Amino acid sequence: MDEVRLFIGSSSNGEDAEIECAYEYSIRQNCSRELEIVWMRQTNDAESWWGGWNTPMWSTPFSGFRWAIPEYCEFQGRAIYTDCDMINYRDLTDLFEIDMQGKPVAARRGNRFGGHEFCVMVFDCAVYKQYALPLNRMKKIGESHHRFIRKFSGNSDLVHDLDPKWNVLDGENYRLNDIYQLHFTNMATQPWRPGWYTGEHKPHPREDVVKEFQTYASYASNFGFDYQSLKQQLQENNVEYLSLIHI
Repeated sequence: MDEVRLFIGSSSNGEDAEIECAYEYSIRQNCSRELEIVWMRQTNDAESWWGGWNTPMWSTPFSGFRWAIPEYCEFQGRAIYTDCDMINYRDLTDLFEIDMQGKPVAARRGNRFGGHEFCVMVFDCAVYKQYALPLNRMKKIGESHHRFIRKFSGNSDLVHDLDPKWNVLDGENYRLNDIYQLHFTNMATQPWRPGWYTGEHKPHPREDVVKEFQTYASYASNFGFDYQSLKQQLQENNVEYLSLIHI
């Protein structure tokens, strides 16, 4: 039985450490299978997978990393990608084993990118190989992330539609009990208030969603996840990048 491979995109300066701990805690509490987690953060080491990228056109410091995941996996098996700003409520094995109907990518339908939301994805790495750019080329092409979005978003021949419950944006109109993964996608209303966000912070429209973050952050802390220590460690090895802009 294959282990579940999960790749998580996050910042490298520790501002998201609290939600990272809450998210990983929630994942590990629910996953029934052996789990490999790869945290994708920018690094100054240009020879590493996550270093040496041309990033000024990205909306986050990890936007384009997701498209390199199949090559990281040597174009074998499956892999899940998610952003870091989430809470998980359902076994990721269920997501890992979905019927992708021979398509290279699975993602939910949405409106922000013209057809699909790519903040939760499943890759069939072998099928994806024919659409991949080599890692060294992706690193050099600043708009590679946007090229992939234009290629895949809304393309029913290439993207299998995920159940939207796997990527519920700020709660939407769902009851909490019906959500598989809760995504705090609006940077302006993220309750941990990341310091890299330069816009105006606003209250989250759903108090119950904010409480979920607070509850799982507390669970993670009680379980032994030390977000302050993680934040300090990341800040001591900080990688500079452009301030993020909410889109």
